[in-house]
Amino acid sequence: MSSIELKTFGPMNYYPLRSIIEDKVLSTSIPSGLVTIHAKGATPRIIVIEQDFLEDFDRVLRSMIPVNEWRHGNSYAHLRSTVMGSSYTIPFKDYRLLLPIGYEVYFVETRPVYNHRRTVYLLY
Repeated sequence: MSSIELKTFGPMNYYPLRSIIEDKVLSTSIPSGLVTIHAKGATPRIIVIEQDFLEDFDRVLRSMIPVNEWRHGNSYAHLRSTVMGSSYTIPFKDYRLLLPIGYEVYFVETRPVYNHRRTVYLLY
């Protein structure tokens, strides 16, 4: 097990993790297997998506669940989180994630928090 420490800056920012995860996998000396990526907390999420579709995904999510019109201040963040998962398991071989070319693993914080520390756990 290892972890990645992040500082988030605002809602709906996407932090690419693929190369960081592959570096962590390399440091394990385990050439092939599975890695489970877990974002700790109620609102941070992990998504795996083709990079070319990220803007479309973000636009659709923001239009489906707008920021305003909620009685509870960050309800939208919790609702947006339900569309994504907090954990994702990906196979790897030769220390590389077995994902198609052009795909990325992203950490997403849906709450409006700035300079907030978040931890992503990696289990091998």
